[in-house]
Formats: sequence, C-alpha cells, structure tokens
Amino acid sequence: MRIAMIFAAGLLACVFGHSQTAAGQTRNLIIGMPTDPTSIDPHFADLGPNYNIKAHIFEHLLELAPDLSVKPGLAESWSLASDKITWDFKLRRGVKFHDGSPFTAHDVKFSLERAPDVHTAPSTFKRRLQDIKEVIAVDDHNLRIVAHRPSPALPNNLATIAILNRKIGKDALPVDFNNGKHTIGTGPYKFAEFVPGLHTVFTANPDYWGEKPHWNRVTLRLLSNMGSRLAALLAGDVDAIAEVPTTDVARLEAEKKVNIARIVSARVMFWQMDVFRDASPHVTANDGGPIKNPFLDRRVREAAALVIDKKAIVDRIMEGVAEAGNQIASPGMIGFTDALPVPPTNLARARQLMAEAGLADGFKVTIHATNNRYVNDAKQAQAVAQMLARINIKVNVAAIPVSMYFAAARKNEFSFMLVGWGNLSGDSGVTAREALHSKSINNYGKWINPEFDRLIETAEAETDDAARGKLLGRAVKLGIDDFAIIPTHWQVNVWATKRGLRYIPRVDEQTIALSVVPE
Repeated sequence: MRIAMIFAAGLLACVFGHSQTAAGQTRNLIIGMPTDPTSIDPHFADLGPNYNIKAHIFEHLLELAPDLSVKPGLAESWSLASDKITWDFKLRRGVKFHDGSPFTAHDVKFSLERAPDVHTAPSTFKRRLQDIKEVIAVDDHNLRIVAHRPSPALPNNLATIAILNRKIGKDALPVDFNNGKHTIGTGPYKFAEFVPGLHTVFTANPDYWGEKPHWNRVTLRLLSNMGSRLAALLAGDVDAIAEVPTTDVARLEAEKKVNIARIVSARVMFWQMDVFRDASPHVTANDGGPIKNPFLDRRVREAAALVIDKKAIVDRIMEGVAEAGNQIASPGMIGFTDALPVPPTNLARARQLMAEAGLADGFKVTIHATNNRYVNDAKQAQAVAQMLARINIKVNVAAIPVSMYFAAARKNEFSFMLVGWGNLSGDSGVTAREALHSKSINNYGKWINPEFDRLIETAEAETDDAARGKLLGRAVKLGIDDFAIIPTHWQVNVWATKRGLRYIPRVDEQTIALSVVPE
C-alpha cells in the first residue's frame, strides 16, 4: 500500500513562514544528489534530474502536490467550458520574474510554444502538449487554451511545463541557461551557479509572491556514489540525501541522528523485449551463430515472465524497499486493475513453454540496463540473468550509463532491456502510451496492437475518471497478457535527513528544498 506522510496546511504555513534558526541566523541547506541535470534549461529534457532543478527556479501554470493532485500555481483558478476543449485560466497578479519584470499571460503563451521544440534537446515536452491546438493570451491575466479534443490530463501535463520570461526570445539556447543568462523564473529561489559534476546553487528570492523560502541558500551537491552520499550525511557534510541505498534503509531507521521518509512512487520498473524483427542484434544460437529472434514467440516471452521472480527482486535486490507489481498503474492510481495480480513463478511451466517453442536448449542474449539511473538497476539485471539461466537462456549483462542508454534504445539497438517509467499524470495513460503505443518512440520493443492503441486513444479523451480508468486497465491488460513488457515492481522513494529536519516525501521522486522542513 502507498505510504504517505500528511502535513496539515497550517503546519506547512508555519514551517515555511520562518527562515531563521533560534539564534536568528538564516540557514543554508545542502542536499546530496545521485545525478546531475542534463541542462538547467527547464524545457531541455523531460527527465527526473532536471525536474529537481527547475522546481526551485521556475514555476508552472498549475502545480503538482506530493501526491500528484493538481493545485493552483501561476494560475489561481481554471475552468473547462461545456465544449470540453476550451480551458480558461485566471492568472495571479503581482507576480514578478527574478529580473523584476511582471509575469503575464504572454509569458505562458511563449513558454507553451517553446517547450515542444528546443534546439538540441534530447527529450522535449512535446508529448505533454500534443493535445493543444491554440494558446490565446486574452489579456495580461487571462489565458485560454483550446485543445484538439477533450483532454482530461491537460492540467496535469501543464503542471510539468516551466514558465519562462518571454524576453529571452524564441532562439534562446540551453547553454545560456547553464551560465545563468536566461535562467530567469518566478520561483522561490534564484539561480546562482551550475558546475557540472559538482553542484547547483540557488539563493532565496526575497520578492517571491508565495510563502517565503525557508532556506537562504540551497546547494544540490552531486554525490553519485550511494556510499558517499550516506557517508556525507552521517558526517554532517550534507543536510539531506536523495535515493538512500536500499541496503541501509533498515539501519538508518534505527539511527537516532537520522530521519527517514519514504513513499511508494509512481515509477514502474519493467523489462521490454524486441518483438518486431526476425534478427535481433543481441541474440544468437548457443554456438554463437544466427538464430531467428526467439522473442517473437509469445511462449518464450511468457517463459521469461514465469521465471523472473518479482518477490525475490523486491526482497533480495531491493532489500524490501519496493513493491512487487504486474501492471503500470500503482495502487490508487487511475487505471489500476485487480485483474492483474502478481503471478507466482512457475519453472516447470516455463520449461514446457520453451520446449514447445523448440528452444528447450535455450539461446544466448545480451540484456541491457542502466548502471546509474534507477535504484539498483545493474543489480536487477544480474538477478534477472540468473533467473533466465534456469530455462537455459545464457545471458550476458551490459549495464551502461544513462547518458548513452536511451538514445540507443530509441534506435532499437537492444534485444531485452530494463526500463523505468515515472508518472506525473496521476493515471496510467501517459506511461502506457509511452511504453506500448505503436507510434511512441519509447516503445523500445515495437510491440503493436491496434486494439491497445484504440483503447488508449479513447481513454485519453474520456473526461470521466472511472470510465477512463476502466479503459486504461483493459489496454494495459492486453500488453501484460501478451508479455509485451514484464513489470517487476514499483520503486519506493527514500530520503534521509539529519535529526531536526524532515523530508515531505513525493510520489514523483522530486528532491526539492521546499520539502525539507524542521521537525
């Protein structure tokens, strides 16, 4: 079940309303982070490490609460017209950018038009804005968005698009965000410095329109090694850390000098197979010779699913800091279905299926995983390799940096790969589309099912949550039943802070200074 920490609004107001220690001194905050952003440009990449940065400097038309519910942001209210495609937003007055210029609807229009197409960007926000037909600045404080079709997830998607000062111009380059030239937001912190491989630094925005920042200066320090992050916390070199090593969670929960915060995330981990070509690049016969791609055969995919022990992965590899799953939506999310329980392993049936497919003696395959993106990603790959060996699949593991991984995956260079999809929409529609829709560039196995596509597209235009959930559940079940993907678990997000501080855990994995509060 989802583990959550609930804080009363009055308590938060009290906490964020103070920015001094008992001695009256402003406080600085240092957080140990596992990864660097790819750019400070908030439109450059729709990736978790970049979200951690932009949440300090920039704001959105709407914002996502720690549980992914949508709340007012730079828009104080919004409404949907009876035609179900016209959205009206009333913007806050008196908001200023860090350079003192006023925030208006024209800045929102500029940002929504820039975000889908950023020069050299590897992973833009285009897919989050694909339903928008037109953005109209009615006046400085009123905005209208007309969609191509009913789009119930539009508010959630708008909550991922940072609002920039239109004065930077349409030709603004990502490099000029890294050096601070264009790093002008409306958020609680101002950009101070970005040194790749070292740190990102922010200073409090004294003119912030909302609750004043608690911390005078915030440093996100890169500590990519899990052991180094933990050691820095225990030594007092940092005040908080993200992605606590699973091997240390139980020990730290008993440590009096440390506070732990955890929550089941919306990130599902799964394995995806090449199911679209006769010759797969990393599959050979046992003698090293060519072989027809065995993953084209559903029986082989099912056999793999039957020997990948999800409970063992959770208990042994993730040290119990995960939740076994067999679908994309986590419990409580729109699209979760009871029709997809976690199945038990079945070695006898798996071997029977391999024999029926004419592959009782197995074959060789290189499976790919990241080694610095997900919690215990390389360890997961090693465990799956051992499990597949039980049905005579001889596995070589290639664990590579995330900087190379997804570019290769989109070029279909892998045969069997680890993928982790986070979810910011509150339902499984975005993840399902990205992972399995026939037109998605992130459908790395290139599985195609017209009925799946139809169900997803119908769900995306369904404004009734219950009806949309049923459509999404039916769609995902098609993919699971055909073993297009093999889900293993949902990550559990874990943070640690020194005594005297607590972290308000977030489903979306973001690590931000506003969530670090005194006890």
